[in-house]
Amino acid sequence: MSGFDFIQDLGLVMLVAAAAAWLCQRIGVPVVIGYITAGILIGPHTHSYALVSDPERIQSLAQIGLVFLIFSIGQGVKLQRLRKVGLPLVLATLAIAALVLVGTRVLGVALGWPGEYSLVLAGMLMVSSTAVLGKSLREANATHSRFGQTALTVTALDDLVAVVTLTVLTSLIQVGQADSMVVFGTVIRLQAIIVTMVIGALLLVPPLLNRLGGGMSSEVRSLVIVGLLLAMALLSAKAGFSAALGAFLLGAIVSTTGRGEQVDRVLGGLCEVFAPVFFVAIGMLFDFTMLADVWPLILGVFLIAVVWRTIAATGALLLVGHSMRDAARAALCLTPIGEFSLIIALTGVQGGLVPQSFYALGIGVCLLTSLTTPLLIRQSNSFGKWMERKQPGFLAQWIEFYHEWIESLKQRRSGSLLWKLTTPRIIQVALLVLFVTGLLLLARPLYALAEKWIGADWPVTNGLSLVFWFGFGVVLLAPIIALWRNVEALVMICAESATRGRTKRASLQPLFERLLKGVAVLGMILWLAVLIPYAVFPWWGLVALVVACTTLAVVFWRKLVRLHSRFEIELRSQLADSPFAGGKVALAGWPESNGRWELNLAECTIKENTQAAARSISELPLRQLFSCTIVSIERQGITIPNPTAETVLYPNDKTLLLGENENLRKAERWLNAPVESNAGKPESPQLADLGLEQLTVPVSSRHVGKSLADLSLNSLLGIQIIGIERDHRSVLSPGRTETLHPGDQLLVLGTPEQVNEMAFWLAN
Repeated sequence: MSGFDFIQDLGLVMLVAAAAAWLCQRIGVPVVIGYITAGILIGPHTHSYALVSDPERIQSLAQIGLVFLIFSIGQGVKLQRLRKVGLPLVLATLAIAALVLVGTRVLGVALGWPGEYSLVLAGMLMVSSTAVLGKSLREANATHSRFGQTALTVTALDDLVAVVTLTVLTSLIQVGQADSMVVFGTVIRLQAIIVTMVIGALLLVPPLLNRLGGGMSSEVRSLVIVGLLLAMALLSAKAGFSAALGAFLLGAIVSTTGRGEQVDRVLGGLCEVFAPVFFVAIGMLFDFTMLADVWPLILGVFLIAVVWRTIAATGALLLVGHSMRDAARAALCLTPIGEFSLIIALTGVQGGLVPQSFYALGIGVCLLTSLTTPLLIRQSNSFGKWMERKQPGFLAQWIEFYHEWIESLKQRRSGSLLWKLTTPRIIQVALLVLFVTGLLLLARPLYALAEKWIGADWPVTNGLSLVFWFGFGVVLLAPIIALWRNVEALVMICAESATRGRTKRASLQPLFERLLKGVAVLGMILWLAVLIPYAVFPWWGLVALVVACTTLAVVFWRKLVRLHSRFEIELRSQLADSPFAGGKVALAGWPESNGRWELNLAECTIKENTQAAARSISELPLRQLFSCTIVSIERQGITIPNPTAETVLYPNDKTLLLGENENLRKAERWLNAPVESNAGKPESPQLADLGLEQLTVPVSSRHVGKSLADLSLNSLLGIQIIGIERDHRSVLSPGRTETLHPGDQLLVLGTPEQVNEMAFWLAN
């Protein structure tokens, strides 16, 4: 009956989470607080009549929720966006993490803690809560402000720091110690695994998703995508790291390659369901009675989280070129800790690195920072101005001089020919080294899996090891050859630069090149010698393997070079910018200072049965009553910049409003006010029930090949076709000459009855 017990627990958790979310929305409290509190109330540690009492089932709920939660967080991280934010904010994020680590180590020394305690606490405080920060910024209409965008970007980078920290902790739990060299080695291994999994997924996942979009049923798509998610999590766990790493990487890859909308239609509902399950489950694991023992520590760590993180973030942002006011305002936004911090605390407790009190510490600090963050954001402008006024004159002059020096360094670097020539090659060499290292690290668990399924004596006695490693060596040839070609190019550039202007350049340059190549060959041999698993085959097998792979490399050199070029082109095409892989909609140049106007941007989602639904922009009194303008609309993942006055708003449209803060709040309330019924007349059912739905044109439909003018869907069924998605190309507001093709995804506007009628009509 354990299966029925699990169903009972899951259903109960979902109902409790729904009630907590509804209550939090009514009273304006972050829903994360409601989920955790609900879990505490129904958990086994609060009272003897707990609704859910089996720790193993609670752990199962937490693990399921964790995978989907981390996947959804990964979907918010786009590799293109990381490239666009540039090196300064990446360095600022690393500086904040380093300063927090230093602060927690000092605290640990003062309290006499072991090194593991300080490391876990640092992991908890390094990461800001994406959910709490995003909600607080939206409520303050500061999402698109300069400091708000800076804070959101740093928070997105914080997620990467959290994944690294969580993975390092998982590895330390397996090793059983937190020695500095162990941590360093784990980070190097982690980088190699991340690069390998990202490159492999970029080569495999997008083509698979493309095939799924070509007429596959939604059931097949759902099964494949969920299977991919669980497989990535399992592969990460088998490699000795956290299952969350694989889920996070898959989410980031899906978002990066522009398949976010396709996958979100499949997994969006599952993530919305299972992410709250995780928070309720970790609340159930919390022992409420521990608060009586650790509340002084909770208050102390809360003050550190607010004060020290604010100081660290302000200093880090100043170091990368931000003004004092913007740095201070963004720093106040980065104080809440949340989902990742709780995961890190739970991992440390369950792995035996820290005592149970650390989990209570994480819960308490999370609740306190979630409550104080909205207040801090509202006071951030005053705080930024106060910091600007109170800074000493010499400090302001020093900061100004430092920022000018940074700008001069940027210009000098951009003008350096050597920098421009060597930087891309160095990056490629580093990525290839990490990729090959990751493949070799993954080889052992893959070989163990093959040995379990096939047996060590396939096809002959002790033959599996030779067959497997020969095939693996062939796979490694292309990236190793590409690595050597990049090293050769770097050697040539460095030799030419080093001997420029020398009197004996003609003889010195080839000598210098040979010397550098010799050093590079020796380094590559030592690097591979460290990673090769000698224990899996005898010495003669290793010699035979090296000879065979070297022979193949010499014979098929050109084909291997072409093969790697194809892989590189495919990777670049997957990482190319697309309208679906970009960041949030923003005005050109926004959010630079706009002087005395004090204008701001705010997002507003049009809800059903409201005054704005099914009305054109010209019919809305936004300018007359509120002095606000709609500058952009996002509809079903498609952006409509600077919409015309005739553009009609539909339910679930995300509008971007420009105006003053107070007027923006009034405009949002007006747009989503319920429709007022006419005196004595029932409300129009067409307006009340209008919605956007997606329908697929079956291959066997008799309407394939007909134009929209011939079909006359509006007069026949009362339906409007708003958009057509075909071969990953979206056509918004298609013309009357557009024809229907097999597998087209139609975005239609109508009532549920009209949509159902059209679905039957398409199938005939």
